[in-house]
Amino acid sequence: MSITRKHIIILLILMGALVIVCAASAENAGAAKASKTKVKIHNFKSGELWAPKATKLPNGDAIAGYVEYSSNSQFARGTGVVAWYYGFGNEDIDPHHTKLVKAKFYFKDSKGNKKTKIAKGDGGHISTSLIEGYTPYKAKVWYTTY
Repeated sequence: MSITRKHIIILLILMGALVIVCAASAENAGAAKASKTKVKIHNFKSGELWAPKATKLPNGDAIAGYVEYSSNSQFARGTGVVAWYYGFGNEDIDPHHTKLVKAKFYFKDSKGNKKTKIAKGDGGHISTSLIEGYTPYKAKVWYTTY
């Protein structure tokens, strides 16, 4: 049996499909290693401690959800989640052990209609813009520890 042009084309198509399947599997495997938690979104006032309202993680870090309606020196207008080392008190001290990789933000309007937004990250903070007429109220956060 001789190899024809048709055989080569079929072989190339199968190899391309195999590469796509392997790449998708590798991406899903990385996502499977991430843990997830839910946090409530709070409208923190200036000087208010975040730690009592944060979700504490077993590694000593904490994750808090916030909404900022006007930009300030720390955060731009929007909503987000931030991780820090909680340790034995309310202070942000090193070392940090948590990397936020993805957050799904949940919004609702005055009529109870809901929308979501997904944002990806690679550090201690993930944020997204607000949705006009909707209030952020919770977030599902995927994170890895190191």
